[in-house]
Amino acid sequence: MAASRDSTMKQVGVNFLGPYKTPDSIGRVASLCLKSLKTADIPTDVYLLARPGPCRQKVDYATIDDELLFSLRHKINIFYFNARRAPLYFSRISDGALKGFYNIGFWVHEMRKIPAQWARQLEFFDEIWTPSSLCQVAIARYANIPVVKIPYPIEKKDTTPRMVARRAGQTMPTFTFLTIFDVNSDAERKNPLCTVRAFIDAFKGVPDIHLIIKVRNLNYDAFLTDKLQTVIRENPNIELVEGDLDEEGLDTLYKQADVYVSLHRAEGFGLTISDAMSRGIPVIATGYSGNMDFCDISDTRLVAYDLRPVGHDRPRYRADDVWAEPRLEDAVRAFKELVHDYPVWLEKAAHARARAARDFSMNAVASLIKERLGLISGNFNFPDDMTNRHIDVEVGIVETYGL
Repeated sequence: MAASRDSTMKQVGVNFLGPYKTPDSIGRVASLCLKSLKTADIPTDVYLLARPGPCRQKVDYATIDDELLFSLRHKINIFYFNARRAPLYFSRISDGALKGFYNIGFWVHEMRKIPAQWARQLEFFDEIWTPSSLCQVAIARYANIPVVKIPYPIEKKDTTPRMVARRAGQTMPTFTFLTIFDVNSDAERKNPLCTVRAFIDAFKGVPDIHLIIKVRNLNYDAFLTDKLQTVIRENPNIELVEGDLDEEGLDTLYKQADVYVSLHRAEGFGLTISDAMSRGIPVIATGYSGNMDFCDISDTRLVAYDLRPVGHDRPRYRADDVWAEPRLEDAVRAFKELVHDYPVWLEKAAHARARAARDFSMNAVASLIKERLGLISGNFNFPDDMTNRHIDVEVGIVETYGL
């Protein structure tokens, strides 16, 4: 058993353990967390973990065991992997090895309830971080420890040249919608066929209005492959882009888009939506789940939905889990609105980009992390900031709107 920590352990700084180099969403958001810690000037010792499955490259991965835990310098551990991976990553530690640390897990789940198996993994942690209100409520209903919302930072991106040209009044030979998904993130949850159906209903046979479907790991879903190939044959204004793309390749896709579409059934956060928003691209999205933390009706075309059970067990979800079913007729209206009222939606997209840059910037998220880690390091001691306030302070109206 690893020795417990004493009072001499540093009270500032964290040990970060996660698969931050993998070319998927888990790797990306883990690396974003590291950037946030750096922005917050939090001393961080970083330990790279392997993702389950075959390793594509030879890397010196860390193994969470008693020896590693005993060597850690800081009091606070951030374990950046989901609950279902906890038994795997903690399989080599002895009972009590995590005592003396303050252990933070970073979890994401797209449903309204977490699996009971996940709830059992709470025993390893003192606190859970999660990126959205949906996830926070889902985890907190089963947790006997704090569940704190720490959103993913929305990385600052330049407005795409296409959006700059559109805002300047330039016309283009085509109007292009874009949707992006990964089959391994659960294609039924990502719901691409709803996007396809709505687009066809809105613009079938319209040659200068296009839909680009970017999909990763399509080879793992033969049924979806057949459906999409049939759609492509019958609709020349729909294009399928398959395979892995690096950051530059994805950026090139966003530069072709006039509108980004996500008719998902559930999202833990919605990275592709925020990626489009950060580039000034108008967004159509289901008005439900984690994306609602940064999608606002004032500047995002939110599609109406009905909640319904998943209806059948899936690898990550149960039949009685609940997710959204976007209303197809409203999705069709959204497609048409974005084309017909595009100048209006360009202005809304600029507003959304500015709002995201203000509220979800790297600095904003770093400030949240720094504040929370400061409270943990200070053992949640709070100053008295109310006793000396005077009750006779002027509290009249300040903003008169020129009246």
